[in-house]
Amino acid sequence: MVNFKKTHNITNEQNFRSLIGYAGQELAISRLMMCGFNVLRSLWRDSKYDGMFEANDASIKIEIKQTTKEKFTVTSGSRSGQQISRSAENREAILKKEDADFFFGVSTVDATCWMMPVELIEICKRKSFDFKHIEIFREKFKIFLGFPDLDLTSKDIKEGFMNKSLNELEIFCQKNKIEISNQNREKRFNYPKRKLLGANSDRLENIIIDYKNSLILDIWIFLFTKVKN
Repeated sequence: MVNFKKTHNITNEQNFRSLIGYAGQELAISRLMMCGFNVLRSLWRDSKYDGMFEANDASIKIEIKQTTKEKFTVTSGSRSGQQISRSAENREAILKKEDADFFFGVSTVDATCWMMPVELIEICKRKSFDFKHIEIFREKFKIFLGFPDLDLTSKDIKEGFMNKSLNELEIFCQKNKIEISNQNREKRFNYPKRKLLGANSDRLENIIIDYKNSLILDIWIFLFTKVKN
């Protein structure tokens, strides 16, 4: 892709940090529109999410973050003046499913996009992700079309798996031959970081989760691996 960095702020705009934030949102929205999705912006800057797009039978809410570095923060908080206040409530709150359905990260260097289910971020309890650790989520726009061969619709992708029963998750894994990481059903399971975050993740903080959440991660990894760019 084209590298935009050489033309960043050639006008020496003092408020470029704010400006590039809006530019990142427009880039993400444009990428979705070029896929053929109908995209709606959130006009209220204090909204919990930045936009929504329609995929078949689903209206998917997204939180958009841009970066010029090789890392995304996945926290939410008050916008406008409160966003830069260190005393603002929830300044460092990790995104929650009630905020949005998907996190949508976009590089304002080359317009590459990453899309991650917010419930996965919530399970991992991580405030940031390096590019090298989220390769599985890069440019996977087709995830939103669902998986007819698995009887998963776009609405199923939007809703995720947190509200599924343990039995439903186990049946889905068995039916689709998904490798279950937590074979012993441990209540405090050290999830294999390499499976989710790649080979360079050994030094990252451990992901300690229960059996149900480990199944949810297994399912999402299976689905994103199945999607071809």
